[in-house]
Amino acid sequence: MARPWIEYVFSQKLPWQTGLYGNARDDVETKLLSIDKNAGDSSTIIRYPAGWKRSIPEAITAEEEMYILDGEIEINGRTYTRDTYACFPAGHVRENAESHKGCVALTFFDSIPMQLKQMSGRINTNDLIEYLDTYEMKWDSAVADPTLEWMGNRRKVLKWDPEHNQKATFIFSTPPQIFPKNWACPTLTHPCVEESFMLAGELTGPLGRMTTGSYFWRPEGKPHGPYGTRDGGFSLIRFKYGQHINVWGDNDVPYSFDVPYKPILPAEMKAYGEDPYNGSERY
Repeated sequence: MARPWIEYVFSQKLPWQTGLYGNARDDVETKLLSIDKNAGDSSTIIRYPAGWKRSIPEAITAEEEMYILDGEIEINGRTYTRDTYACFPAGHVRENAESHKGCVALTFFDSIPMQLKQMSGRINTNDLIEYLDTYEMKWDSAVADPTLEWMGNRRKVLKWDPEHNQKATFIFSTPPQIFPKNWACPTLTHPCVEESFMLAGELTGPLGRMTTGSYFWRPEGKPHGPYGTRDGGFSLIRFKYGQHINVWGDNDVPYSFDVPYKPILPAEMKAYGEDPYNGSERY
């Protein structure tokens, strides 16, 4: 069983749960954005309380990607603050970790995060991204698909996928005033999973207006678009389980900024998709 199609849910509507699934961190709070219940890979928001601390070495069985949404956390003597990123391979040892002020991290696991009883400290260092401060990175405006060149999108690549020779995790900026009135274009599909979390701004598509905190997990082969934004949008995006190729549909679809929220959600999430979120919280 793969993860269900979620497009899209406002993370603000999801409940905080005590503990992280698996047995690694029972003293944090989490929001589960999506999960493969068989394989155990997931996307979560983890909230570390103020004063949280680990003073003994720990390691888990899963790869852990984290993007800091708020606060700060110190791991192995390095402090991670808002808009910093890291990717720790399975088995990576946290010699110590603590959060004086508290921290909220958008976190991705590639399997069930279980504590390792025996830690060797031997990991694949090619998969380790110890620290990235996204403010220190330059925006890249290169596009693989010339059809999208005029839009002015920009990205900062956080993690590369060597198997498919493509960006795997990146932050993505869409400028305001895309698109003009009375505009139309074909839908788009990819032979890979696309996952996105709105960090700021807004983006409107055929299922409604995504705002800060919106999240989707779109399986491969699902048509989507067209999309536009009046104010601009800023997202974290991941491509998973295949090569990212743009496959355009045959017919133009009219675009509109004025569409109702009509999400595609699994049964266990239906209650969170009854209406859009209109508050000021970011997640």
